[in-house]
Amino acid sequence: MAKVRRWIVSKYNSLYLKIFLSFLATCVLFFAGLFLFWNYYFTDLFYKDKIELMEKRNVEVTRLMNSVQDGTITTRELKYTIRILARSINGQVWLVDEKGTILNGSSDSEGRGIPKQMDALFIDGLHGHSGYGMVGLTMPDGREINLFTYHAPYQLNGQPMVIILHFPAGDISEAISAVRVNIMVPLLFSLLAVGFILFVISRKLAGPLQQMNRAALELAHGDFTTRVPITSHDEVGQLAASFNFMVDQLEEWEGTRQEFLTNVSHELRSPLTTLRGFIVAMNDKVIPEEKYSHYLRICDQEVQRLQRLVTDLLDLAQIQNGIDVFRMRPVIMAETLENSLELLKAPIAVKQISLHVILPDPLQEPAQVALDPDRFAQIVQNLIYNSLKFTSEGGTLTVALKEQEHEVHMYIRDTGAGMTDAELARIWDRFYKADEARTSRSDVSTGTGLGLTIVKHLVTGMDGTIQVRSRVGEGTEFCVTFPRIA
Repeated sequence: MAKVRRWIVSKYNSLYLKIFLSFLATCVLFFAGLFLFWNYYFTDLFYKDKIELMEKRNVEVTRLMNSVQDGTITTRELKYTIRILARSINGQVWLVDEKGTILNGSSDSEGRGIPKQMDALFIDGLHGHSGYGMVGLTMPDGREINLFTYHAPYQLNGQPMVIILHFPAGDISEAISAVRVNIMVPLLFSLLAVGFILFVISRKLAGPLQQMNRAALELAHGDFTTRVPITSHDEVGQLAASFNFMVDQLEEWEGTRQEFLTNVSHELRSPLTTLRGFIVAMNDKVIPEEKYSHYLRICDQEVQRLQRLVTDLLDLAQIQNGIDVFRMRPVIMAETLENSLELLKAPIAVKQISLHVILPDPLQEPAQVALDPDRFAQIVQNLIYNSLKFTSEGGTLTVALKEQEHEVHMYIRDTGAGMTDAELARIWDRFYKADEARTSRSDVSTGTGLGLTIVKHLVTGMDGTIQVRSRVGEGTEFCVTFPRIA
């Protein structure tokens, strides 16, 4: 019982069922209103013709009664003429006095009282009103018949009386029933056709949504292979395409996350393994005491490497998460670049690399750029240190600034080992290190593989762009561009 109740609730909460029932209810109400309108219209049309015929016959009876009062015709002639009028309506014509007795008429009912079912119409006629209505009578043989009755008041020799005309309403009822059938049957077939069309449309609309719901549940359980088939190019199809694109992005992000965790684990494991090995070796007296200072320096280098890695990870996380890391303000880019290079001249000199700085003409108006000076200095520092790692002693490092009307370009060019196209395509990836064999020398500290990634995010975060060109054996050139303040 509980399963049946849950099934009913699930079906009731289905969007497909709601759409189908809503449209179906609207169509049922529309067709019901249409049926009532046509039924009223044709019913009124049939009764309107009969009422007009009754009113005409009542005028003729009134003229005959006036002729009787004037002595123009006799009562016998009146009765004969009334019978002719009764045949024209296929019914009866009665002249009823104020006591409800039939004085004259088209039947042999003179001297009898009218049926009790006509009392309401009779009383209404005595009050001077005319009208019509349907009266049900039970015949002596037990049959039930309906009479369409018309009544109108009249004064005969100062005495009130009522003229009653009636005829069996079976013909009208049959005609109206036939009309109702002719109206209802096409409407029912139309409703069935519309219901089928609504069923198909509702399934077409709700089907992809149900598939997306199932796909979302599978995605929540970690299945990134699920996709929603695109069966149309309308809004539902576009939603399915967007859902599939979202799954593709999530799958890519999940792959990136797994790769990131793998890289972080690897980067942390290497120095920690080295540190633990040396500490255990020194505790076990495997390493002689006179060599402790040498291995402690190695441990210190590994600790510094860990420190740099953690710092870069925190810095990159802040930049990617949009935390308030930029303090933007207008600065003169040439002065900011010179200040950043002052701090880097010492490590450049240690590598015995020639530094060439090319700045714009100081007599020209200096270019202003909206920058965070500290973050710009970090960009310059990361790019310089990257060049130092791949440039041998005696090489050349060129830093140039080119000011244009709308942009300012900073070039950092080295004469180092250069990179292949495959390496260029991945230099912005986290933890990627281009050919670590080139930096295996003891005089070069191993990087974290996050420097260029941070540079990319910093440049983009300050509305700039960065490009790189490189050829193996000839060196690498980075070009950083920022929009100039007018």
